[in-house]
Amino acid sequence: MIWVKNMSQFHDLINSNLIQGKIFFDKSLENLTWLKVGGKASCLYIPKNKEDLAVFLKHIDSKIKTSVFGRLSNVLIRDGGIPGVTILIPPSFSQLEIHKNNKITFGSGLLDKNASQFAYDNDLGGFEFLSGIPGNIGGAIAMNAGCYGSEIKDIADEVLILERDGELKSYNNEEMNFSYRNSIIKTDQIIIEATFQGRHENKSNIKEKIDAVISSREESQPSKVATGGSTFKNPKEAKAWELINSSGLSGYKIGGAMISPIHNNFFINTGNASAKDFERLGEFVIHEVEKHHGIRLEWEIHIIGESIDDI
Repeated sequence: MIWVKNMSQFHDLINSNLIQGKIFFDKSLENLTWLKVGGKASCLYIPKNKEDLAVFLKHIDSKIKTSVFGRLSNVLIRDGGIPGVTILIPPSFSQLEIHKNNKITFGSGLLDKNASQFAYDNDLGGFEFLSGIPGNIGGAIAMNAGCYGSEIKDIADEVLILERDGELKSYNNEEMNFSYRNSIIKTDQIIIEATFQGRHENKSNIKEKIDAVISSREESQPSKVATGGSTFKNPKEAKAWELINSSGLSGYKIGGAMISPIHNNFFINTGNASAKDFERLGEFVIHEVEKHHGIRLEWEIHIIGESIDDI
């Protein structure tokens, strides 16, 4: 049996024909992220299916760090890149299935907006908020994504996870330990699919709610620019954008990273930003908001990788 203990042994695994997915070395991630910044993945693996992914994990030493992503929407990859193995869940993990009792299963690679549309097509309500969330179902589950008063925890019934040892395990809603923009999911656990509890509803009512979400998003959020979505979690005291705005930071810029004047909790790439620009801008915002309001903001964007200075 081939057992990969270090990066140099990956070629043995590739040549063994055990893996059907794609493996790349020193692969640039910059153009794959929504922010259009970031360094390279030391090793990037894109599985063919969940069986291929399980085989891959079973042949990789647990000491090798693994990082898992979907559409790289709400993530900031540092300029020095990601060491170890980066696993990118492809669109092929986008299965859809309707069950009895208004339940529905989505693959982790399915775009959130497509999940909302499929629920609408099948007269199932409760999924409308997904129309306003970027990224895919796997990422939405991991961070308990939400907007306009609804969250994943409100509809999640059962989540199928591939553990680091390549074994599948099912978690119910309570076991997922959902909280504000968080769940039990660790960086080396991989969400394969999830079953959700919907409710039968009139199609016209569902469409009205979806249209309201999309309209609100288009009016209040930047579009047609490189952005990573919400930058900070909303503290209990106030909305993050309100705190940033009242600190006089709307439109503030460091390098090529700028606070969107349209929605101050969105950072945008003006065209030549680096990951370091975004991180410096975020830390500056945290400092200024705490200075003005005594409230310390927490990152919602997931920051990962090494800075150039650390290499």
